[in-house]
Amino acid sequence: MGCSYDIEDLVYASGYEKMYGVSDEQMAFLVHHQESLRRFAVAPAFDDAITADLERLELKRAALAAEGYDPTLERNSASEAFRIEFAHTTTALEGNGLTLAETAMVLEQDLSIPGKPLRDHLEVVDADKAFAKVRTLANDAAALSKEVVFEVHRLIAANLEEADPGEYRWDMRYVSTSSIYPPPAKQVPELMAALLSSPLAQPSLANAALFHLVFEDIHPFGDGNGRTGRALLNLLLMEAGYPPIAFKADRESARRYYDAIAHFVSDIDGRDATPLLTLVIELEDIELGKRLR
Repeated sequence: MGCSYDIEDLVYASGYEKMYGVSDEQMAFLVHHQESLRRFAVAPAFDDAITADLERLELKRAALAAEGYDPTLERNSASEAFRIEFAHTTTALEGNGLTLAETAMVLEQDLSIPGKPLRDHLEVVDADKAFAKVRTLANDAAALSKEVVFEVHRLIAANLEEADPGEYRWDMRYVSTSSIYPPPAKQVPELMAALLSSPLAQPSLANAALFHLVFEDIHPFGDGNGRTGRALLNLLLMEAGYPPIAFKADRESARRYYDAIAHFVSDIDGRDATPLLTLVIELEDIELGKRLR
């Protein structure tokens, strides 16, 4: 392992394990996860080749801005279509069963979809409320703070049973798509404070993607982490003058999105954000292209 630990030093060890001890195999398991926490001291990085894409998109954004484009004030058929798409995809990525058309019926016509759970209806309504709040926050140029994070989480996770809306998690949570454990609950406030005071909380296209990755790695809430993180990503994008994006929820797109997060989380020493940033660039390029046309 390269380090020697006393079990009292291991933040993942339970009170029972600290009192009665563990086997050598269990000790190695706990030390492995303890040492993986050093990743939070490593700054996210990405391939230099992406810099050209970031510069290209910045030129497109500047061209739109010169024509008076403001993503926080956009109110047209395209922005309304995006609003429906975001509510659909951000909940579908978490297992919501409503189709895009059904989501539109719920949000635009206040209809109930026969055979679909009430929970699915409530989730898309909550996602829509959260996106509306994010647009308002972006228009106000609100700094990304603990209060803003809690406000968005309270809206988007209002009907998630294990979310404790507006409160950091108090217990250990595990991510099914990753073999790396999130940090223990007692470390969440400190890690979130560090993230929110870091350069990644400043609006830019790259920061939006990098902030999202670190946020998902911290996994600060009992539930609703992905939905909240995707909403906050759009807050940073819009405050930087970029249109918001929606990660697609079809099987292949969802796999690519979650694989990009897992790649970042498991890269303990490199913190390679290239796969997710590449995906964000692709989606943003599409959104910019729609408006430039």
